[in-house]
Amino acid sequence: MKLNSRAPRTFRYLYLIAAILTVATAAFWLLMPNAITANIQIIMVLFLMSNITLFGFLWRYSRIHAAPILNNTHEEKQHIYQLQSVAAVEAQAEPATTPVDETLLSAILDSAAVAVYAVDSQGKCIYANPQCAYLLGYDSPTQLINSHMRQLTDNSAVSSDMNVTTQDIKEDIFWRANGSSFPVEYKSQPLELKDKSKGAVISFYDNSERLEAEALIRHQAHYDTLTDLPNRFLALKRLEQLVESSERNGNKIAVIFLDLDDFKKINDSLGHEAGDQLLITASERLLGATRAEDTVGRLGGDEFIILLDWLSSANDAQPLAENLIAGFRKPFYIDNRQLILTASIGIAIYPNDGKNPSELLRNADSAMYHTKSIGRNTYSYFTHAMNKEVSRRLAIEEQIHGALERNELSVHYQIQLDILDGSIMGAEALLRWNNPTLGSVSPAEFIPIAEQTGVIEPMGEFILKRALEAAKTWQNQFNDNFRVAINLSPRQFRNPHLVQAIKDQVELMGMKPDDLELEITEGVLLSGHAYTLEALMKLSKAGFCISMDDFGTGYSSLSYLRTYPFKILKIDRSFINDMNKDEKSHELIIATIEMAHALGIQVIAEGVETQEQLDELSFMMCDYAQGFLISKPAPFDELLQIGENYKELHQQIVKQAKPSSKGYVSRERKVHAKI
Repeated sequence: MKLNSRAPRTFRYLYLIAAILTVATAAFWLLMPNAITANIQIIMVLFLMSNITLFGFLWRYSRIHAAPILNNTHEEKQHIYQLQSVAAVEAQAEPATTPVDETLLSAILDSAAVAVYAVDSQGKCIYANPQCAYLLGYDSPTQLINSHMRQLTDNSAVSSDMNVTTQDIKEDIFWRANGSSFPVEYKSQPLELKDKSKGAVISFYDNSERLEAEALIRHQAHYDTLTDLPNRFLALKRLEQLVESSERNGNKIAVIFLDLDDFKKINDSLGHEAGDQLLITASERLLGATRAEDTVGRLGGDEFIILLDWLSSANDAQPLAENLIAGFRKPFYIDNRQLILTASIGIAIYPNDGKNPSELLRNADSAMYHTKSIGRNTYSYFTHAMNKEVSRRLAIEEQIHGALERNELSVHYQIQLDILDGSIMGAEALLRWNNPTLGSVSPAEFIPIAEQTGVIEPMGEFILKRALEAAKTWQNQFNDNFRVAINLSPRQFRNPHLVQAIKDQVELMGMKPDDLELEITEGVLLSGHAYTLEALMKLSKAGFCISMDDFGTGYSSLSYLRTYPFKILKIDRSFINDMNKDEKSHELIIATIEMAHALGIQVIAEGVETQEQLDELSFMMCDYAQGFLISKPAPFDELLQIGENYKELHQQIVKQAKPSSKGYVSRERKVHAKI
C-alpha cells in the first residue's frame, strides 16, 4: 500500500493538539472546581470525553497505518520495500483477465507464411488459413472445411497414414486439389476442443525447393559438370558394387579405360571451348555405343571409363572395344571444322587382372598406356608384363628428378661423315643416363618422361653446354670445322627465352652460330604454334643450322619444308635399314634426296650400318651419313681418339690416290671399317 508523504507530520500535529487539550481541560477541572458552574462542568466533561475519544482514535490510526513511517528506522524501511516488491510480483503473476481479440488472432493466422490446418478428433478439417488453401490448390480456405485429412497424403486412400500425435518434424507427400503431389515438411500439435475432444493443428510448408537444392548438390558431387557422366567417385563406387556382386554370382567384369589421342593439341590449338564441345560429343558417342546397363564415366580430362557386367569370358568385351574404336574414327564437327580424333583403350578383367576396384583401374590404365606405345587407335588387354612396364615407368619418374644434380647424366657423340670426301663434318650429341638403381636407361624411355615432367628443360641446357665445349675442343685440337648437333624438344619452345639463351651460351663459349646444328622432330611442328615458327626463324637468321630429324615418319608434311627454315633433312633409319631389301624404300630415299636438293636442303642418312648401304647412298648423291658403320655413340674422350685415328688414315689415303679417281672413293670407304 502506498502512503502519503505528508501523513506522518499531520498525525503528529493532531495527536499533539488532542493531548494538550485533554491535559489542559482535566487540569482546569481538578484545580478550579469552585469556579465552575454546573453547566460548565457538564460542558467540560463532554469536551474532555470527546478529546479522549479523539486521542484514542488518532493513536489507534497511527499504530495501524502510519506506525512504519512514524517510527522511521532503517530496518523498518527495508521491511516496507520488501513488502512492496512482493506486492508488485504478485500483481504481475496474476493471470490476465483481458479477453482475446479473435479478429487479431485471425489476422495473424491469415498472414502466416506457413500453412495451418486444424482437424477434429475424426480427422475432419475445422480450420485452414489462406496459405494452406494456396499450397493445396484451393481458391478459399472454406473449401477445405469438413474435408478429411486423408486428402492431404493421398486423395485416393481410405484413411490417412499421417501421424498427428507426434510433435516431431516429419516429411511426407501432400496432394493438391488437381491431383498433383508435392513434398512437405510438417509438424503436428495436439488441440483440445470445447467439447473436451482431442484434435490436432498441422503446420506445414512446401519442401520442393530444399529437396531440389539437395538433389542438385548430390548430382554435382557425383556427376561430371561438363558431360553429365558419372565422375571418378561415382564410377569407382559402382565398380565396387559390381565387384561385390560378382563375388556372389561368379560373373566377370570388364573395366575399359579410354583416352583420347592428341586431345591436348586440339585443346591448345582450337581453344578450351572447342575442346569442351569435343568432350561432350565424345561422351555421347560412348553412351550410344554401350548398353543401358553399362556404366560410362569420365575420370577427368580426356579419360573415360566403361564398366561391363555379367560377362562370361574376357572376350565378351572385345566387340564393344572394337565398336568404340570404330566410332571414334568418324569425323567430329566442331565450330564448322571437321576433326579426326582417335582413341586408345586398355581393358582389365575381374577377377583375372585385379581383386579390387583400385587394382582393376590401375591395370586398365596400364593397358591403355601400352596401347599408346604400340601406335594408338586400338585396344589392349592387360597382361602382367604391362604391370612391369608401368612399375618401371613410375621408377623412372621418381629417379629422373635430381639425376642432373647427382651427376648421373652424360653426353655421348656419334660422328657424321661427309660422304663425298670422307671427312668428319661433325657429330650428334646424345644424352645418356646411368642410374644406380635403374642402371643404364635408354633415351627412348626417359626422354618422353622428362618431356612430360618438365625435366627436359634443365637437361637441354646441360647438353647444350657440353656439346659446345666438345665442338670447341675438337676445333682446337684438329684445326678444322666441326659442327655439333643437339635436339630441341617441344617443351623447350614454350620458353620465351630459348633463342636468347642459346645465343648467349654460344657467345659465352666463343663459338659461331654455324658451329651448332639444332635438330627438331615432327612433334615440335604438329602443334602449329606461332611461337615455334617465330623461334626457328630467329635462330635461322642468327646463323644457326636448323635440321628436321626422323623425316619419313609420322605425317612428314611437305608443307613443313616450305614453311620452316630447314637447312638439313635427316632420313629416318627405318628407310635406310630397308633400302636394299624393299624397292619402295629405295625409291623413296632417291625421291627425298632429289626433292631436298631441289629446295637447297642437304641430306643426312641415319642408321647406316653396312658398306653396301653407304655405297648406295653415295650413288644417290646423299650428302652425309651417320650410323654404326662410321662410329657408335661414344664419350668425348673416345671421340677424340676416333678422330686421331681417322685423320691419320685419311691422310694416308689422300697421298695414295687422287680425289677424283674411283680408287680414292673405294679406299676412303675402307677407312670406315678400320675406324
